[in-house]
Amino acid sequence: MRTSLRLARAGRLLKVQEQMRGMAERDLAATQRRAAQVEVDRKLLLDTLAGETMQGLFLEAAARRLRAMASEATELGATAARQAQVVRERGLGEKRAERQVDALARTRDREREQHALLEQLDAMAARGFAGDGRINSDD
Repeated sequence: MRTSLRLARAGRLLKVQEQMRGMAERDLAATQRRAAQVEVDRKLLLDTLAGETMQGLFLEAAARRLRAMASEATELGATAARQAQVVRERGLGEKRAERQVDALARTRDREREQHALLEQLDAMAARGFAGDGRINSDD
């Protein structure tokens, strides 16, 4: 496979890796925003409970809601940890793809340079230059 074709494929892979990392970062940010909102809601409910004297049913409902919020916060924390790991893995994949693109670009540049040098040598040989820099004459 030609280096330029491999480079184009690696470039497409890099773009996909960037998109996957971006999606993982957006998912993580959304989870973190949701966890922060749950914490704000929990604090508001606790402040409300602290400021009022409550009776039976309302107190039980508030306690159930606090337990549900704590459970949701725990789940969101675990989800955020998993998503942070995914973001890290996507970032590493992107870095690998970048290194591959860079290596292929350097290889392509070396191949082009070698090709240009070979063309120059061929042109010199066709014009009759000797290896010591003198012009060959057939007389």
